[in-house]
Amino acid sequence: MNLKPKSDPTGPRRVLVCEDEPVVALDLKFLVEGFGYEVIGPYGSVEQALEAIDAVRPDSAVLDVRLRDGEVFPVADKLKDLGIGMVFHSGHAYEEEICANYPGSACCQKPIVTWRLEEELKRMTTEPHPV
Repeated sequence: MNLKPKSDPTGPRRVLVCEDEPVVALDLKFLVEGFGYEVIGPYGSVEQALEAIDAVRPDSAVLDVRLRDGEVFPVADKLKDLGIGMVFHSGHAYEEEICANYPGSACCQKPIVTWRLEEELKRMTTEPHPV
């Protein structure tokens, strides 16, 4: 795997956004950028997100559970292997199951509570995550 490092390590932290609903995806993108992060995506499919991770390593991720081509868990597995923190953003999330499979992750139900997402992203980019 050849992950492209950040060109400026002091620049904004990168957040991968996976969301297949265009309006929600755009809203998340603007929201996360407003928190001061660089957004990778948004991506509406598992395939696109996996390709993005191969090209550019994110610092954290916001993941909708259900994407166009299936559930996001292959992306989450790859992020977990890389030690990258995740916030699951979904109306379909099973919080106990997700937290058991992805220790240190967070679940934010739709519709998103802005301050909670910001708080969780801040935690994801400052705390180490289990690999």
